[in-house]
Amino acid sequence: MSDLLNIGISGLSVAQTALATTGNNITNANTPGYSRQRINLAPQPEQYIGVGYIGSGVQVAGVQRVVDQILIGQLRSDTSTFHDLDTNASQLNQLDSLLADQSTGLSPTLQSLFAGLQQASQDPTSVPVRQVVLSSAGTLAQRFNTLYQQLQTQAQAVTTQFSSTTSTITNLAQNIAKLNQTIVEQNGSTGNPPNALLDQREELLRQLSESVGVKVVNVNDGSVSVFIGSGQPLVVGSQANSLTSVPSSSNPGQQSLLLNSGSGSVDVTRYLSGGTIGGLVAFQSGTLTPAFNALGRIAISVADAMNTQQKLGVDLNGNTGKNLFTDINSATAQASRVTRSSSNVGTDQPQAFIDNAAALTTSDYRLSFTSATAYTVTRLSDNTSVASGTLAVGQTTIPATGDIDGFQITVSATPTFAGGDSFQIQPTRLGAQAIGVAMQKPEELAFAQPIRATAATTNIGGGTISQGQMVPQYQAATPDVSYNVATPLTQPLLVRFTSATTYQILDNTSPAAPVAFVPPLTGTFTPGQNNIVQINDAAGVPVYQITLAGNPAGSDQFSITANTGGSSDNRNALAMTGLNLVKAVGAQTFADAYGQLVSGIGATTQAAQNNRDAADTLLSQSQASRDSVSAVSMDEEAANLVKFQQNYQASAQVISTARTLFTTLLAAFQ
Repeated sequence: MSDLLNIGISGLSVAQTALATTGNNITNANTPGYSRQRINLAPQPEQYIGVGYIGSGVQVAGVQRVVDQILIGQLRSDTSTFHDLDTNASQLNQLDSLLADQSTGLSPTLQSLFAGLQQASQDPTSVPVRQVVLSSAGTLAQRFNTLYQQLQTQAQAVTTQFSSTTSTITNLAQNIAKLNQTIVEQNGSTGNPPNALLDQREELLRQLSESVGVKVVNVNDGSVSVFIGSGQPLVVGSQANSLTSVPSSSNPGQQSLLLNSGSGSVDVTRYLSGGTIGGLVAFQSGTLTPAFNALGRIAISVADAMNTQQKLGVDLNGNTGKNLFTDINSATAQASRVTRSSSNVGTDQPQAFIDNAAALTTSDYRLSFTSATAYTVTRLSDNTSVASGTLAVGQTTIPATGDIDGFQITVSATPTFAGGDSFQIQPTRLGAQAIGVAMQKPEELAFAQPIRATAATTNIGGGTISQGQMVPQYQAATPDVSYNVATPLTQPLLVRFTSATTYQILDNTSPAAPVAFVPPLTGTFTPGQNNIVQINDAAGVPVYQITLAGNPAGSDQFSITANTGGSSDNRNALAMTGLNLVKAVGAQTFADAYGQLVSGIGATTQAAQNNRDAADTLLSQSQASRDSVSAVSMDEEAANLVKFQQNYQASAQVISTARTLFTTLLAAFQ
């Protein structure tokens, strides 16, 4: 009788445990990270009764989480990928909205400046019209400044997000390490896995994958080790390292991510991917920094082109033109383009001088020294060495001759560099912040050119001469011939044809008695086509060009003099207006360069959104796959309730039967 009673009791106990497990599943159906549980059953040891073995009931072998580690790993991976792409797409969308919006973008203010110049070229003496140009230039500079500040605001928001995300990662790592310790202790004391703690840890790992890509390794004692980047340990057993965000020591405007452990701190920025951190790193280095540089390059090119053309002209007061915008190579601007590494031993501080704005790129550069004199300059956008060598005694520029993508690095004649020193060179990053209007009075706009050419009234041929155009300028034509003159802007010249196809250039200081230069300046003329003649200074530097055309006769004369009193001259205004069509930004116009920046970011934004949507779909599929195995099904649990309730009732009936048999047996002996 006792055997039957024990069998019934074991069934009753198992059914009760099964009902409790089912009830626990039902009540935790909406608990984040909860994995449904099931009981594992095993028969109790059989008893030998002489003729064979008979069962003695059932027992609970354990309560097991229903999980698939492959599906869980895939869920973590897809979670990390989605949050990486989602963060990047969100940041890109903000940037795209800023640059493409007509009310905040650059295009309307560029158009306004050139429209003002076009109007001024039609009435160059009008002070109110000149004021419109000056105001438009100020509006353009302010728009550059505003765009830079808004980019800087977004950069600061990225910095804040870096800080909050690294704090989240550190907190999650510490909690995972604590759970590791507790799980190991409970595993050791009971020999059974603590399911609730395992679920909690799994949920923390999933949350961690939202912030950064992780690799999780299960350890035999029940703990897990968590690695980030290219294998840097974040959690090992009960020990957790921390992740912090700090300003980069070598790259201004960017954040570096340090993994801190008992042995020190390691910069892991370039190794991290996945999660919010991965998206921020990709946006910071792949989009935001190039956007700063592209906008700055346009600002520098606009200022340089306008200033150069301004200084080739004459203002309303007859003075040589001066800068319209602030000098792109001011002492402050040159110094701000170079940042020394905080680990440098040498004390020298190089500067960057822009000598060809049209050749600038949107890349940053790194100047590094392997000794006190041996250097290498690397373009960071493609990691290409663009200059290398050894500083010679007295050398003050890198490279010694020429430039690097439109700029030179200037150093002292007695440099104090040391091996291992490095410098971040950012030729264009601050261009949009630094641009401003240097001119205060509209009369100072140099709309006239300083020279003019006229034909003698006694000419009998059909030859013509252009009024002259200053050089260098972006649209200067290639001359057919050039001549050197000591003081070309103050030296009156006379072009006298000695035949229909030959001429000489004379010193016309005394118009009554022109004097030949020594040696003589003579040339050959081709009738019926433009003959471009360039006048250089004594060093051979181009100053201005004239164009001879038509069919002149021998003895025809043309004079070139200073444009004294030429306030109504609009040639330099027209030249400034023409700058909007000149390829002054690499191989692009100002508008085209900005259009490429906007369209490039727009295309990147659209691609990022598409990738984010695809990753969202994959994440939903991974979540569904995990839930199909581990999530609580209310229908299934309801069916289990009925089944285990029936098991409980049947086991109770076994006990009742045993009791009845026992009562009958007792009654037989009364």
